[in-house]
Amino acid sequence: MDKKAIPHRIYFRFIYILEKIIEWISAVTFLGILAATLLQVLFRYVFNKPLLWTEEIARYLGIFAIMMASSIALKHDQHIGIDFLSSKLPAPVQKWVKAFYALVIMGVMGYLGIYTAILMGQTFFTPTPAMRIPIGIPYLGMFLGYLCSFVFGACILYEICFHIEVPVPEEEA
Repeated sequence: MDKKAIPHRIYFRFIYILEKIIEWISAVTFLGILAATLLQVLFRYVFNKPLLWTEEIARYLGIFAIMMASSIALKHDQHIGIDFLSSKLPAPVQKWVKAFYALVIMGVMGYLGIYTAILMGQTFFTPTPAMRIPIGIPYLGMFLGYLCSFVFGACILYEICFHIEVPVPEEEA
């Protein structure tokens, strides 16, 4: 086995596992949103006794789901973008533009992650209005989303710098 290929294999394995974990978290949180919303409708319109906490938990689960799923979209370059100008550039320049894009993403996500961590430290144990859970738990979803987006921004940069073509897993091919 080529010794130069070992770090790339470790990288691919790490990214694959991280993506699967994030996909599972996103799926479970979307199911939680669905369950909370169904409970809210059931209790409000069938039993005429609305539950106070279902809207809040759906909102907080939505934070987790969206932040995690958006990091996966970032990794696979699936966010909405206008590539009218960049597509007209020569291929080497397109790589530089993509590398700059990855650096900007890392900078913004790093800044937001640090700010969210500071905010979590200051307000973690403040109770939420309906469920009375620490507000730091929803903030944790934001922090993890920023962290994953930062990591995937670094992945984009790594793949550009080392001229890596990411293999498509067999289940997606």
